[in-house]
Amino acid sequence: MISETNRQANPGKINDDEQAVALVDVSQCDGIREAIEQALKLIHFDFSRKFEKVAIKPNLCYYWKHTTGETTDPALVGALIDVLQAHRFADKIFVVESDASAMRMNHVVKMLGYEKLAKEKDVQLFNLSKDAQIPLDGNSALAKDITIPKLLTEIDFLISVPKLKGVHNLTGITCALKNQFGCIGVQRKIAFHEHIDEAIALVNKAVTPNLVMVDGIVSLGKTPRKLNLLMASNDPVATDVVAAKIAGLNPRKVKHIVESENMGVGSTNVKLVGDDLSRFVNIFPRRGFIYNLARQNLVSFYGFYVSHFTVEGRTLKLKPAWWDF
Repeated sequence: MISETNRQANPGKINDDEQAVALVDVSQCDGIREAIEQALKLIHFDFSRKFEKVAIKPNLCYYWKHTTGETTDPALVGALIDVLQAHRFADKIFVVESDASAMRMNHVVKMLGYEKLAKEKDVQLFNLSKDAQIPLDGNSALAKDITIPKLLTEIDFLISVPKLKGVHNLTGITCALKNQFGCIGVQRKIAFHEHIDEAIALVNKAVTPNLVMVDGIVSLGKTPRKLNLLMASNDPVATDVVAAKIAGLNPRKVKHIVESENMGVGSTNVKLVGDDLSRFVNIFPRRGFIYNLARQNLVSFYGFYVSHFTVEGRTLKLKPAWWDF
């Protein structure tokens, strides 16, 4: 079983009091690779360390292209792989994702360009849902229901490459912490939606990312918007604090951020480095009252369908408000 402790200490943190989060304007750099190098330099990333197995976890939640603001840009993942390989950081690199209720990894990697990327960069695509599953060893009833793919217990270094999305009907925001929810290997993750904030925190505690590289090049608020933002940090909690502020949310009211800090995943005490935060805050497309009301009604209607006309809805007795549309 996996205990509710970090898989390994997070190397590269600046200090225990303040967690650095780098903000880089990609439009001011000579390409994405230069932006990555700059962001990693800002957080004092240590390339002298060498690892056998490194996993990269993008956000491939559905079949939408990165230009919609929904999924991680393969160009960013490709440039990150180039940086890692240039520094001889890893012997073997895996790009990992799991199946979801309405997405299959073997289809999404073809449609979004990741299969081609893996061949070009000589890295391995890995479906976490096809791996052996290891249960968490925790005191809570929810922890006993969560399983983690075996590969994630064997890798030496985990890099989360989430998309910055300020829209989510269950969590309010999707960024570093929520991206780890996809590390649960089971396909039907809807079973955890009632207690999703605790589930997110538990997964992050079990498999804490060692590095977070946020794709905010095109972000999603009430609409997609090109922010040209790249974020980097060694702390997923600190990363999400900044992401919440950019999206116009109070981090202290985002429950999975609070839960994760309480479990010791990371810190909300943030040190910003790099470009000015206000530049990104001012152009992020925040949701208004009319948008929130319309989306809530749409989700409720879809939730009614799920709770009455799907196997999960009938067997788990799901409530409409649980459904993440």
